[in-house]
Amino acid sequence: MKKYLMALYNSLLKHFILPIGDAFTNGNYLKYIKEWKTNDLKSNTELRSIQNQKLQRILDHAVTNVPFYKDQKSTVLTDFPMLTKAVLRTHTEDLVSRSYNISKLDKHHSSGSTGQQSFTYMTRDHTFYLRALQTHWWQWSGYRFGDSLLQFGISQKRNVLKSLKDLFFRTTYVKAFGLSETELKAILHKVKKKKSIYIAGYPSVVNQLAKVSLSHHIRPNVKGVICFGDKLFDHYKTTIKNAFGSHISLVDTYGCAEGLLMACKHEADYYSIMSPHVYIEVVDDDGKPVDDGVMGHVLVTCLTNYAMPLIRYRLGDLAIKLPKDKYPEHISLQYPLLQKVVGRETDIIKTTQGVTLNIHSFTGVLEYYQAIEQYKIIQNDLERIRIEYIVDKTKPFDMSILNEIKSKLQKLTKNCLDIVFEEVDTIKPTKSGKPQIIESNLKKT
Repeated sequence: MKKYLMALYNSLLKHFILPIGDAFTNGNYLKYIKEWKTNDLKSNTELRSIQNQKLQRILDHAVTNVPFYKDQKSTVLTDFPMLTKAVLRTHTEDLVSRSYNISKLDKHHSSGSTGQQSFTYMTRDHTFYLRALQTHWWQWSGYRFGDSLLQFGISQKRNVLKSLKDLFFRTTYVKAFGLSETELKAILHKVKKKKSIYIAGYPSVVNQLAKVSLSHHIRPNVKGVICFGDKLFDHYKTTIKNAFGSHISLVDTYGCAEGLLMACKHEADYYSIMSPHVYIEVVDDDGKPVDDGVMGHVLVTCLTNYAMPLIRYRLGDLAIKLPKDKYPEHISLQYPLLQKVVGRETDIIKTTQGVTLNIHSFTGVLEYYQAIEQYKIIQNDLERIRIEYIVDKTKPFDMSILNEIKSKLQKLTKNCLDIVFEEVDTIKPTKSGKPQIIESNLKKT
């Protein structure tokens, strides 16, 4: 009976409540949901054609209507200058199209976790477009309209529309960061009462929830987990699946607060790039394209936000495109693929010998030492790093652990780094509340 009622509610939400919501807000949420389902069925050739047409339209629009590009003569993408967070911050209004009234646009801002906060504008319709794409990703996990959802987020002020959304979508919305073990236990007990639930949120937070689930033997019936906002490390995946079951669907997404939902992992261990929405370049330090399979800086062009076109926006991320000859033979989605999202440009440790270490270099070593609960790597100069660490008091710990870690890291760096450890009681997160594994204070050259 309950199963029948749930199916009835899901249908009611999809075919009655959501259409009323679209009409009330003058939105096209459901229309865009259908559009993305259609995109999933398109061939590689069709998707590439759509992307190229959209790219040319947005470039033509920018040259004609955006003050920042008033002196731009060429409409060839690589002739456009790179945008940075600093440019977004200092030229915000010049980047808004003259075709739109800025006072009537939705304003979005980045978390400022890289130290530079920036602002972008978009129409309300484009906001619905992004919500639809996000929901579409969630549906890749098996989620359906009206399924119970535990969502971790930063937006704690739930206005009337957000509160109604939480109600109709059966969402338990809780803060993403600063949760104590007691609070996480209470959340687990609450969602355990539900027949089944999906979890959406920052991987670092879901990982903490999973650790509390394991240590206190509180096991809700989790159907799937959707990750966004920070890195889903391999050891997070292991902890989450150990806690909630190896059978759960685990969806990893790649986006940013400036209104770009760029890629998502689905069938394979690669990110499908949402090519009808974004065009992604991967370039070297001089802005020249790197070969597929080579790490470089991410430049993203948004193909759908005409109010404030972001063209060749340098996010501050590093990524690798998958070489075409390594594409899976049998895969249903035909979007272009990212091999790996490495992380922020500042998530890199450099050395005097030219050896670089990214986040995965450290997680690949430290994840095997369970006595270290949390850590942070700080670099102020090329010769040395400091590793702050917090000891898990419930597990055995001695200095031999630090010696082993140091030995393994020195092998990776050819012994060109002085590595110092410092035990601390707390590790300060970024301004947004996100944990930060690497803090690089090297001057940019």
